[in-house]
Amino acid sequence: MPYQKFAIVAAGDLGCLIAKSLLLEGANVLVISRPASSSGKNLPATVRPESSSGKSLPASIKVITVDYSDVPALTSTFKEHEIEVVISTLPARAIAQFQTGLGDAAKQGGVKLFVPSDFGFLPTPGRDANAMFTLKSQFAEHLKGIRLPFLRIFNGLFVTYVPWLLALESGKIQIIGKGDRNASFTHPTDVAGFLSHILTHLPTPELEDKEFRIEGEQGCLLDVARIYGPKYPVEHVQEYPEGLVGKSLGDYLQWLIEAGYGSVVPEGADASLSNHLWKGHVWKSIQEGLGLNILSQEELISKASA
Repeated sequence: MPYQKFAIVAAGDLGCLIAKSLLLEGANVLVISRPASSSGKNLPATVRPESSSGKSLPASIKVITVDYSDVPALTSTFKEHEIEVVISTLPARAIAQFQTGLGDAAKQGGVKLFVPSDFGFLPTPGRDANAMFTLKSQFAEHLKGIRLPFLRIFNGLFVTYVPWLLALESGKIQIIGKGDRNASFTHPTDVAGFLSHILTHLPTPELEDKEFRIEGEQGCLLDVARIYGPKYPVEHVQEYPEGLVGKSLGDYLQWLIEAGYGSVVPEGADASLSNHLWKGHVWKSIQEGLGLNILSQEELISKASA
């Protein structure tokens, strides 16, 4: 095992999944939460990476609270627990505020590898109008500047984000544009399991300053709409519906997919999926991740005419 002592920063749903997965691999896991953390409790369940995961952790995983803005305190924590790998699962709204200081503390605390909160789509140079994606790219450059080895994971859209992204709350499936461009969809449990597997099985040189691209399944938004069947009619719109949570982010993510940037391995890119590194694993499909049954064309016609 190349690394044995891990610290996961942010005790949200994805962070807890990663902690549990690492524990199953025999790792020593520390979870760092911040005092009075809401952990996304004010967000609808459909916007959370894995609303059914629960946030309870096994007793063997130690949880401590540290102010994320207190770099000396974080540094001391990493040193005290001899942390080798820091995994940031900070939510988007906290990346700008805390992640740079977290990286600095990791460097000062003797951490050997940093996994930033990149989980999601690839950055699109020159087209990142959304501040969150720009910040992620800038942070990667910061890690290079301070010479702290890093590992980045890109998994496309979390399958559990789909109900929110398609605005099911409106009673319809809202698609910006045609909805026929493919995107990568991955379930949070697969993301957590893959990361835990490579961190505990691959040699260090294959992890440092590397990017890994994974997906559970590739498909377009119209494919996803077909899984839902006639219960939610498809409406092609120019923008994400007003009044729904995360309108600006919804607009941007749907635009990314419609513009052809939804896949973690874009057409013509000199890159490939890293799924094969987790040998024997069966990745969850979009259908399985949503817990829905796919309907055949005949079944769709039958239901629509009933």
